[in-house]
Amino acid sequence: MSVRLGGQDVVDGLSFQLQPGERVCLLGPSGSGKSLTAKAILGLLPPGSSVGGGIRINGIDVGRMRATRRPSTARAGMVFQDTQAALNPLVSVGTQLREPFLRAHGMSRREAERAVVDLLARMRISAPERVVRRSSAELSGGQRQRVCLALALACKPALIVADEPTTALDVLSQDEVLTLLSDATGTAGTPSLLFISHDMHAAARLCERAVIIDDGRLVESGALANIIKAPGHRFSRELLAALRHGAGPGAYRVSPVCEVTG
Repeated sequence: MSVRLGGQDVVDGLSFQLQPGERVCLLGPSGSGKSLTAKAILGLLPPGSSVGGGIRINGIDVGRMRATRRPSTARAGMVFQDTQAALNPLVSVGTQLREPFLRAHGMSRREAERAVVDLLARMRISAPERVVRRSSAELSGGQRQRVCLALALACKPALIVADEPTTALDVLSQDEVLTLLSDATGTAGTPSLLFISHDMHAAARLCERAVIIDDGRLVESGALANIIKAPGHRFSRELLAALRHGAGPGAYRVSPVCEVTG
């Protein structure tokens, strides 16, 4: 895949796959093209940009398809870094979370309201019946991020893309969000996870494989445990300098859920 923006290739020839239920981290320094890769996968690139190559979710080529036109089997959910921008502060949390259940699942309003409360409870939000009546501005950063994860899960996507979801959180909230991401993915019947970060600690906790990019290009990929043992690129070594724990490789499956090809 390539992404062209402002007459320049800001992502150039990037290729990787995610298998069903697999968790893969996309690592790289600021400005390396991580977020643009996420937006390309989700169909959220800014006006004036273009995508080359292929992006397939469950075998469906979505590379030039806007998010709103994708079929249900090619849905992807997004967990943004900036929760204040991701959530609308002018309407209640419940109103925002209700929409996917009404539109994607054809539920009645009452059914959708029950589903929202149940989903917030799964996100370990205390008193979800009260939280649904609040605006996002009334919630803490950790609560807002858990609401964003609930919003990503509401449509039952094949893939969740989490773009630096813990950067703005305190240590306890970071731990909670990583635990929820771990619980919501990584097993049969759950979405695959593309975890985008420059934090090798969080990546090692969640992911089996790593894709490392710099300046819009792939510089290293493979089992995260192997990269931790013998990093082959300067940026990998810099990330690992701060690492205090490892992560074991996971079981690999066939038939990728998400495939990005250059």
